[in-house]
Amino acid sequence: MGMVTFGFKALSKKRVGRLGRQWDFDAKSPISSPPLVADIDGDGKKEILFGTKKGKLFVLDGKAGIKWFYDSNETVDEVELMFLDVDSVSSIEAPPNVEDINGDGKKEVVFGTELGIIYVLDEKGKLLWKYKAGGAIRGQVLLYDLYEDDDVKVIFGCGDGKLYVLNSSGKLVWRFDAGSPVQSTPCILHKDKPSIIFGTNQGTVFCLDKKGDLKWKFETQDKIFSQPSIGKLFGDDRVFIVIGSTDHHLYVLNENGELFWKYKTGGAILGKACLVDLNDDKKLEVVFGSCDNNVYALTPYGDKIWSYETDFWIVSEPIVEDIDGDGKKEVVIGSYDNNVYVLDSEGSYVLDYMPGLSGVVQQAGHYSDIITKEPGKVTGKKIWQFKVDGVIVGCAYIPDDNSLVVNTKKGEVNSLIHKKE
Repeated sequence: MGMVTFGFKALSKKRVGRLGRQWDFDAKSPISSPPLVADIDGDGKKEILFGTKKGKLFVLDGKAGIKWFYDSNETVDEVELMFLDVDSVSSIEAPPNVEDINGDGKKEVVFGTELGIIYVLDEKGKLLWKYKAGGAIRGQVLLYDLYEDDDVKVIFGCGDGKLYVLNSSGKLVWRFDAGSPVQSTPCILHKDKPSIIFGTNQGTVFCLDKKGDLKWKFETQDKIFSQPSIGKLFGDDRVFIVIGSTDHHLYVLNENGELFWKYKTGGAILGKACLVDLNDDKKLEVVFGSCDNNVYALTPYGDKIWSYETDFWIVSEPIVEDIDGDGKKEVVIGSYDNNVYVLDSEGSYVLDYMPGLSGVVQQAGHYSDIITKEPGKVTGKKIWQFKVDGVIVGCAYIPDDNSLVVNTKKGEVNSLIHKKE
C-alpha cells in the first residue's frame, strides 16, 4: 500500500502562484532560435542576445531596453543572389556566443549568418573582424581554448560540409571535410584532452582531435541538427555523448563512439538534451523534447521516468531550474503550440485503477499474494502553463530574478516570471 499512498500524495500536492508576463519586445522580424543570456559588459547584470531573420543582432537589458544592435546585412552581387533566398540572405539562425576570445579582459560577441559570415563584435557592438566561409552557418559558434594557449578558437559547422577552426584574429587554423552540411552546434569532449564532437546532415556523429584528425565516427539513420550533450551520467569517470537525430532516436555513446543505448520517440529530435540530476542520486537524468510533441525524462540507463505531451513539436533544449524558489527543480519547455509549460521534475504517480479493484486486492480465483501488475505509472505533471502569441523557438533562464525569456518565431520576445498569488 506504500505505492498507493505515495500516489495520492503526489496527486494532491499543489504549487502556489502562477506564471506572469513581465514585459515583451517586438523585434519586427522573425526569430529562429533561443536567446542567449550573458553579462557581456561586466556590470554584473545579464543581457539578452538574439538574432533575427533580417540579420539584426539585438542586445537587450533585463527590462527590454535596447542596449545596442548590430545590422549584419551585406551587399550581395547579382550572380550570388541568384543562388540565395533574398528574404533570408542575412538571417541569423542560431544564438550568438560570448567569450573573451583574445585575452583583453573584455568579452566578445560571436555569431554566424545564412550568408556564411562569422562576425566578432566587442562588448559595445563594434565590429572587430569577420570571416567568410563557404556556406550557410546555421549552428551556434563554439568558443574554446583548444590548445590552452590563451587564444580562444572560433569553431563552427558550415553548409559547405566543413567544420572550421579559426584563431581569435579570424585566421583559419584548420578545417575538416565532413562530406555533408553541418548544422549541428559542436561541443567539446574532455577538457584535459579536448576532442570536438558534432553531427551532420548525413546523420554522422564525428569526433575529431584538436588538430582536426578523425578519432571516430558513428552513423545514425537520418540528419542531425541537435548539439551533442556531454556528461558523466553515472557520477563516475565515464563520459557519455548524448545526441538526437531526425531518425526519431536519442543516442547515448561512450567516449570511444560506441553505442551505449538508444531511445526511440515518435518524431525527430532537433534540440539538445539536458543532463541533470533530478532526484539528488548523484546520477544524471536525460531530459529532451521531440517532434512527437512530448518532453521525456529518462534514467541514465535509458528507461523512461515520465513523459508529458503538448499539442505540437518541442524543438529546443528544456530548462531545468528552481523557478519558484521552493528548493525543487522544475522542467520548463516551450512548444510550437505557443505555450510554455512548467513541469514537476519528479513527475506524478497516476493510478491505473482504484485500490480494492483489479490486482490491488486479490479477487476470487486468485491464490497468489504477489501482485503481477503495477497499479499505476509515473507521468509528467504540469504545474503551470502560459500561452504566448507565437510559435516558441526557444527559452532561456535568468538566475538574477528567476525569470524566463521566451523567443517566438514571429519575432516577439517575452519575459515571464513566477508570481506568488
